Amino acid sequence: MSISVQNLSKWYGQQKAVDSVSFELKKGEILGFLGPNGAGKSTTMKMLTCYIPPSDGTAKVAGIDIIENPLLVKEKIGYLPENNPLYYDMYVKEFLEFALHINRPKQSSNRLQRIKETIDIVGLGIEQHKKIGQLSKGYKQRVGLAQALIHDPEILILDEPTTGLDPNQLADIRSLIKTLGREKTILFSTHIMQEVQAVCDSVVIINKGKLVANDKTENLQKLWSSDVVVEVEFEQAITIEQLQQINGVQLVNKLSDTNFILHGKDSTQLRKDIFTIAVNTNNPLLTLKQESKSLEDIFQQLTHP
Repeated sequence: MSISVQNLSKWYGQQKAVDSVSFELKKGEILGFLGPNGAGKSTTMKMLTCYIPPSDGTAKVAGIDIIENPLLVKEKIGYLPENNPLYYDMYVKEFLEFALHINRPKQSSNRLQRIKETIDIVGLGIEQHKKIGQLSKGYKQRVGLAQALIHDPEILILDEPTTGLDPNQLADIRSLIKTLGREKTILFSTHIMQEVQAVCDSVVIINKGKLVANDKTENLQKLWSSDVVVEVEFEQAITIEQLQQINGVQLVNKLSDTNFILHGKDSTQLRKDIFTIAVNTNNPLLTLKQESKSLEDIFQQLTHP
C-alpha cells in the first residue's frame, strides 16, 4: 500500500477534529478525499505529511510509519497545502531551484534538467521567466504543483488544488492530475463532485471527523442506485410541505416555486403519489422525470446536518 491509515485521530483541546479514520490507497491510484468544510480533511492531510502529529492511531506512507520516521516520509511525498506556499518576489525557475535544493540538498547533477522537465510537465513554459506574483491564479497553482513534483516523489498529497480556478483552469489542472496519476499515487481533497467523477479511482468521505464512505467511485454510486431521484415541475406554485406529505419522499430540494427534486426509494409509488397530489390540488404537471443519482447527491445525503 502507498498509504495505509489506521484509526487516525486528532484532538484540539476538547474538540476531536479527526475521529478514528481508516483507509488505504494502493500504488498508482487517485483517491478523492471529500467532506464539508471543517470535516477534518486538511487535518488528516497534515498528519499524513508529518506536518502535525496524530493524537492517536497511526499511518504508513510509502510503507514508512509517520510517527517513527517522519523525515523519510517527507522525502517520499510531494505536498501542496490548501494555502499555496509561494514566494511572490521570486521568479518561477528561481523558486523551483530553491524547492529542489530544499528537498534534495545533496543532488548536484541534473538539477537544471529536472527543473526543465517539471516546468514542461505542469505547462509553465511560457511563464517560467516571470515573477510568481505576476502570474494568474491558475499559473500560481501550477507553480505550487511544480514545487510538489520537483523532487520526483512517489506520492502526491494535494489539498484542494483547484480552489478559486475558472472553468478553463479547472479543466487544465484536472487533466494534469489525471496525467500525473499514471505514474504517481495521488491523494487530493476537493469540494467539486464532477472532479471526483472525472479523475478519481476511489473516494473517501468524512463528516465531522468520522469516516462515512470509502469505496471505488463506481461502487459508491451503485450502492446508492436503489434510491430514486425524480425531478417534478408543476404549472402553479406548490410548497415543500405539500410535497413532503407524499408517501416515500425522503428529501425535497427546491429549484423554484414550481420545480423540485424529490428523493425516495420506490419509483413507481413516488410517481403515482405525485400524480395524485397534482390531481387533488388541481395543479397540472409540466415535468416528471427520473434521474440517476449523482455523486453530489450521495455526498449531500452522507454529510447532511
